[in-house]
Amino acid sequence: SSSSPSPAMVLFARGVIARLAIWETLTVAVQESWGGPGAKEKRTWMAGVLVDMFEEKQSKTTSSSTPSTDNSHVDPEDIEDTVLQIMADEFEVRVEDGSAEILGRDITRLWHAIMGQAAGAASMTTFPGEKMVQEWEERAEHTKGRKVQVQVQETAEEEGEWEDDDDEDEEEDDNEPMEDEAPQLIDQSKNREPVVDEDGFTLVSKRRR
Repeated sequence: SSSSPSPAMVLFARGVIARLAIWETLTVAVQESWGGPGAKEKRTWMAGVLVDMFEEKQSKTTSSSTPSTDNSHVDPEDIEDTVLQIMADEFEVRVEDGSAEILGRDITRLWHAIMGQAAGAASMTTFPGEKMVQEWEERAEHTKGRKVQVQVQETAEEEGEWEDDDDEDEEEDDNEPMEDEAPQLIDQSKNREPVVDEDGFTLVSKRRR
């Protein structure tokens, strides 16, 4: 049936789901139920939103008699913006650790890896992006159920909260000058060694209600 997704699209969807599953910021939001009791469902819904973005772009390009190369793909920035918006709206988290940018690049890279060769190869059983998807799925399986360590900075609802830096001085390292206007979530702001991947050390900002 024409409504069935292609094997390439199924593989891409699997990749998006796996990549979101290993995004530590989202993992923390889900495990802490920041998005409410349906946090897990929201993660699945987010994957669907991202896959739809690519699918819509693809169908517009295919149906257009003069496809423009500029419009035929989703930019990493589109993914990053969408993900940041969903995190803010659905989980009340402002992500400032740069991880959404990496996520955007990874997902668009996967799309190009799969679709780059899938176009003229309907009979292909293995796609170039398959290895990437399997790697992400293995990592997702490996980290499943493991508690992710997180450093959260609570911020007030008002935009003016960073005028009150003095109130948060006791939390900050006194030797670290607050140079930035907005509260930047950076590893150096605490006397703690950032732990990469394995221990899931993540910096996020949680809005206080």
